Amino acid sequence: MNNPDYANSLMWRQAAMLRPSSISHDEIKQRREIAKIHNSSNQISDADQLMDQELYILGKMPLEEYQRYLLFKHTEQIRP
Repeated sequence: MNNPDYANSLMWRQAAMLRPSSISHDEIKQRREIAKIHNSSNQISDADQLMDQELYILGKMPLEEYQRYLLFKHTEQIRP
């Protein structure tokens, strides 16, 4: 999915969360532990940011799509 067909980032996130996971349960556990350490050491507690992280942690988006999603979301936030 190179060009999202979503009106906004919330729609993209919601659609992605309906997808099956593309990774194993062990990989999810590993990603969750890494995120926990990262979030703790960087004092990240914003609910919206944590929900975004779940897309990658749960394997709902491959890394490349996740990066495009974040760029789309942050570009969307600065548009007038």
